[in-house]
Amino acid sequence: MSNYAMDVDVAKVGCLVPKMDDVKKELLVSMNELYARGLKTSCQWSADLLLSLEVGNNPKPLAKKIEGYKRPKITRSCLTSVPKRMPVSKPTDLYSIDQLPIAYHEMELYLHARTCYNAKEYQRASFWLKNCYSNIPLFLKMYSDYLAADSNIKNIGSEATPSMFKEYRNFLDYLSQLLESIRQQKRGDGYLTYLLGVVYVKLEQYEAAVNMLVESINEVPLNWHAWMQLGDLIVDRVKLSKLELPNHWMKNFFYCQKYLDLQLNEQMLGMTQYLFNCGFSDSIFLQSRVAVCYHNKRYIEIAVQKFQELIEIEPCRLENMDTYSNLLYVQHQRVELAYLAQRAVKIDKYRVETCCILGNYYSLHGEHQKAMRYFHRALKLNPLYLAAWTLLGQEYMELKNSNDAIQSYSKALEINKYEYRAWYGLGQTYEILGMFKHSLHFFKQAQLLRPFDSRMIIAVGNVYEKLGNVDMAFQSYLKGRAMGDDEKLGLIYLAKLYVVINRPDDAAKMFLEYIEEHGLDEQTRDHSYAYMFLANYNLTRMNFDQAFHYAQKCLNYAETKEEAKALLKTIVHERIYMEIDNILKLTSMDEKKSKDYDKEEMPRQLELLSLTQKAEVNQSEDNKVDDDDDDDSDEEEHLCNSISRYMILVDPSESDSVLDSVSE
Repeated sequence: MSNYAMDVDVAKVGCLVPKMDDVKKELLVSMNELYARGLKTSCQWSADLLLSLEVGNNPKPLAKKIEGYKRPKITRSCLTSVPKRMPVSKPTDLYSIDQLPIAYHEMELYLHARTCYNAKEYQRASFWLKNCYSNIPLFLKMYSDYLAADSNIKNIGSEATPSMFKEYRNFLDYLSQLLESIRQQKRGDGYLTYLLGVVYVKLEQYEAAVNMLVESINEVPLNWHAWMQLGDLIVDRVKLSKLELPNHWMKNFFYCQKYLDLQLNEQMLGMTQYLFNCGFSDSIFLQSRVAVCYHNKRYIEIAVQKFQELIEIEPCRLENMDTYSNLLYVQHQRVELAYLAQRAVKIDKYRVETCCILGNYYSLHGEHQKAMRYFHRALKLNPLYLAAWTLLGQEYMELKNSNDAIQSYSKALEINKYEYRAWYGLGQTYEILGMFKHSLHFFKQAQLLRPFDSRMIIAVGNVYEKLGNVDMAFQSYLKGRAMGDDEKLGLIYLAKLYVVINRPDDAAKMFLEYIEEHGLDEQTRDHSYAYMFLANYNLTRMNFDQAFHYAQKCLNYAETKEEAKALLKTIVHERIYMEIDNILKLTSMDEKKSKDYDKEEMPRQLELLSLTQKAEVNQSEDNKVDDDDDDDSDEEEHLCNSISRYMILVDPSESDSVLDSVSE
C-alpha cells in the first residue's frame, strides 16, 4: 500500500493502490503491449500517468488538497521512504522489438504493416499481415480491418446507401464470428477480447459487449480503451453498482471518470483525493477531472483557476478546453475566450474541442449562424460529441427555432440520458411554447440529476406557478433559496408571487432583500420592477421620503421612466395635501396654537398647490400647440419646476439635488 493515508473508504468503491514501484513496472510493460498493437490513446494515457510519477531523487511533495477534504498526516519517515524514479535496466525495455512475442518470420511483415498503420493506411496494413498468426500481428490485422470499414462508412456519411450499410454490418458479423472462434479455441488474449467487445457495440449487442469488455479488463487491466468503452455502456448508476470489475488499482481511475459522467461530484472528489494522496497528484488526467467537477458544481472561480493551471502545465493540450470555453462564455470573458480560440486554432483547428471553442466565441458575440456552423462541424468530426448537440440546441433557441432545438436536445439525451443541460434545455423550450406540463416533466428530470442546483428547483417552481399551483411554487422557491440561489432567481420569483396573492408586506421584504443583495447590479428589468413596487408600497403607507427615493431610482430604467414621472407628481401632491390637512386639524383642535401659528405658512402651502395646478393647466394647453417631439422635454421641465417649488417651500436645502436627479 502507498505511504499516504486514505481519505475515503476505497474498499467499497475501488481498490487499494500498491507501491509506486509496482505501478511503474506495470505501466512500462503495458506501454510496450499497447504501442505494439496500435492502441495509441491508451499508450498516451499510460505515458501521462507514468510522467506524473517521475520525481527523480527529490522527495515527493505533499499531495494536492481538494476543497472539502482533509489532508492526511505525513510523518518524516514517510517523506524519507518515498520511492525514487525506477531505473531502466536495459535501453531496450521500452518499445523493444526483439522482446515482442512475435514469430521470427513474421517480424519484418509486422514492422512494415505497423508503419502503414501509423500512416492510417489500414487496408494496406491488413494486407501485409494476412498470413500472420502471432497474437500481436493478428490483433493489428483485425483492428486495421475494423478501422478501415468504420472510417469508410463515416467518410461516406449521409451519401451511404442501404446496401453500403448492409455490407458494413455483414463485415462486422463476420469479424465477430472470427474473433469469437479464436476466443473459444483459447488462441487469443485480452486485446482480441477487447476488439470483440468493440464489434459487439457496433452491432448493438450491448449486453454481450459488456461481458467481453469486463473479460478483457480482467486479462489486461491497463488497457484504458477497454475501460472507456465499458464506461460508455454503463450509463446508469444502478448498473455501475452491480458491475463486477477486477480488483486492480486502475478501477479507481475508472470510477473517477464514471462518477464525473453520472454527476456524482462528491464521490468523484473523494476518489480523486485518495489517488492524490497515493502519489498521483501530478496526474494531468486527475487534475482535469477536478476542474470539470468544479464546473459541474458551479464553483466558477475555482474551476477557471484549475483550467488556467492546466494550461500552464501543458499549453498545447486541448482535452477539456471546450468545458473551459463554456465557463468563459458564462462569465462573458470575451478577451480570454478570444485568446483561447486563437490558441486552439493554432494547435489543431480540426479538433472537436476547437470547433466547440469557436462556436462559443461567436455565440458570445451574437453571431449565432457562425456558431452553429462550428457546432455542426464538430458533429461531423464526432457525431457522438455530447457538448456540441447541447450547445447547438441553445443556438436554435436563440434563433427561436424550437423544433430544431428540441431535436438537438433529444439527440444529446440519446447519447447520454444523464446530460442535465439537455433536460433543462427541453424544459425551457416547452415553457416558451406554453406547454407547461411537458416543461415541468423535463425540469423535474434535470432536478433529479442536479438535486442541489438551485436553478433546476426554481425552474420547477416557476412552471408550478404558471400552472396555478401556488403551494408547490412556494415550496420550490423556498427550497431554491435554501440551496444557495446564486443568481437570486428564487428571491425575485418569491417576491412577485407575494404580489400576485396580495401579500404586499412580505413582497416588500423580498424586494428589499433582493435590492440589498444586488446593489452593484442595477440594470435589470427585475430591479426596475422592484423599485416601482417599493415606491407604490411606501406611497400607500404615506412614507413619502422612501417613495420619493424609489421613484427616483425608476427614472434610470426605460420601462419605468414614464410611470416614475407620474408617480413623482402624485407623491408631491399627496404630501402637500397631507401637510395642509395636518395644519387644519391642528388649528381646529387647539385655538391657542392657532393664534401662534404663522399666518404666512398657510398661504405658502396654498400658493404651492395653486402653482402646480396652474402649471399643469398651462402645460396641457401648450401641448395642443407644440410638436410631438417636445412633449417629453416639456413634461420633464414642468415636473422639475413643480418639485423644485415644493422642495423650496418644504426644505430649501434639498431642492438642488432632487432637481438634478429628476432632470436626468
